[in-house]
Amino acid sequence: MILPYEETPLADHVIICGLGHVGSRCLSLLSRLGERGVVITLEANPDLQPADASRFSITLGDAREEMLLRLAGVARAKAVIAATNDDLTNVSIALDAHRLNPRIAIVIRSFDQDLAVHLEKSVHIRRALSASALAAPGFLAAALGDAVQCSFDAEDTNCIVEQLTVEPDSLWIGRKLGQAAAERRVAAIALRQGEATAIPPPADAVVRPGDRLTLLRAEKRRLPTAARFHRVKRKRRFLAAPRAMASGLRQWWREIPRAMRAAAFALLAVVLISVGVFHFALDLPFIDAFYFVITTVTTVGYGDYHLRDAAPWMKLYGSFVMLCGAAIVALLFGIITDMFLRARFRELFARGTAHSQGHIIVAGLGRIGFRLVRDLARRGERVVAIERKESGEFIQAARELVSVVLGNAKTEETLRKAGLAGAKAIVAATDDDLANLSIGLAAKRIHPACRVAMRIFDAALAEKLRQGLSIDAVLSVSGAAAPTFVGSILCPDMLHGMVLDDHLVLFFDRLIPPGSAQLGRPAGRIEENELALLLKRAGTDDFAPAPAEQVLQAGDRVLGARWFPFIDGKRDP
Repeated sequence: MILPYEETPLADHVIICGLGHVGSRCLSLLSRLGERGVVITLEANPDLQPADASRFSITLGDAREEMLLRLAGVARAKAVIAATNDDLTNVSIALDAHRLNPRIAIVIRSFDQDLAVHLEKSVHIRRALSASALAAPGFLAAALGDAVQCSFDAEDTNCIVEQLTVEPDSLWIGRKLGQAAAERRVAAIALRQGEATAIPPPADAVVRPGDRLTLLRAEKRRLPTAARFHRVKRKRRFLAAPRAMASGLRQWWREIPRAMRAAAFALLAVVLISVGVFHFALDLPFIDAFYFVITTVTTVGYGDYHLRDAAPWMKLYGSFVMLCGAAIVALLFGIITDMFLRARFRELFARGTAHSQGHIIVAGLGRIGFRLVRDLARRGERVVAIERKESGEFIQAARELVSVVLGNAKTEETLRKAGLAGAKAIVAATDDDLANLSIGLAAKRIHPACRVAMRIFDAALAEKLRQGLSIDAVLSVSGAAAPTFVGSILCPDMLHGMVLDDHLVLFFDRLIPPGSAQLGRPAGRIEENELALLLKRAGTDDFAPAPAEQVLQAGDRVLGARWFPFIDGKRDP
């Protein structure tokens, strides 16, 4: 319902500013958790579900207006989520909210991650999150075909959440879950057997074929030195650039009109024959003969060689070569113009991708597309990006990392130029659901063995695509990011959030200080709905699986999970 311009009677509620894709998903999650609140948005969302609107009132207007925040009860609210599409608007909302209620938890959306770091440290903002940065690991996993659901960092440790469906020949079968997970140095988050999901799973549960395991593993992040990083980067460039350049030149040469290629060969033959003629007729060394030919055809004529005293036939031949010189100059200018204006010299590197093998195509260089390109390039993957407009925001930055093909990714010609026939995966990451669907279907038709992942904003459409089409992965940026936005107001020390069946699962990193109420408690149940998954003992460097009966000590660092059941009981796919 639309809230009239009068102050809400709610207290200890949540205010959402912005009802775009991220704001709508946050609203849905909060409603499913039983939270109540107010939404401030410039325009209503026609796709809003009635169940979501029943627990949240909607005010139409600009959340930067202090009056609207007051009417939304900001003085009594427990949290504000500023999720508009403009970073400065979100910062403005956060500053007003803190001034009106210094105790309120503030979470904002910020694409600029450098700015986000400063905001969290100096502007009383609990979290400043980038939706594309939160979603990028899921897109990366989809492109590589991994079972990774999400990943996040805990200081110098990379934490990876993955889902595993137990196959009939798996070594997990017949083993107790706790023991089998400890041997593999992973922690079990959830166990789904049939239609029942256990969060957290019992350690003595016996794993059966068809079970779905959700596991957490930690990897020590090894940061290369600057010298090593630049050496690897230079090596990759030295190996990849010449191959791409050579292949691109071959492709460019094939696209030159046949008449121009024939003329080029004819003139080259004239130059080579003339070198031979001047060598034998004038008794010149080959180098001098070549020099004489070049000065003649370019009409430079320095005067050190001439045909004044040569035989008449030689003078006639020299005149012929001079006339050819004008044609050669015209041809060279034509080729250079073709390279720089028609082919756009930068595309020389990209044109060779038509015959590439084993690469990944990313269609759309928006925020999520560029992050995916950057992350894939950092992993050493060969990537080809497709962008429709030369004026794209990230096209110049992408060209420094990978080959970029300009064109409409929905057309077979553009996909061919990007080397779809030899690609191992394609990610359709444009900002248009219809375009992504068209790209995905075209890719499957042209190259059925290629792995296809699509970005879809509409959650209902995404589910239908998963069930009805042979698309390998359908992902949503807002769907991947919203759990972390919501979790940030529920759990202050949270690192990352995800939806797991009918629960919201939040991962946290917590140091157990001396005098903590959690000292002496078993890791299996820190609080009523908290579980320690991995534990780093004081004085050690690595996280290890935490047995349920292990007692927490001062100085321990706990990487754990906190879970919240949805009140509607519905299970996410």
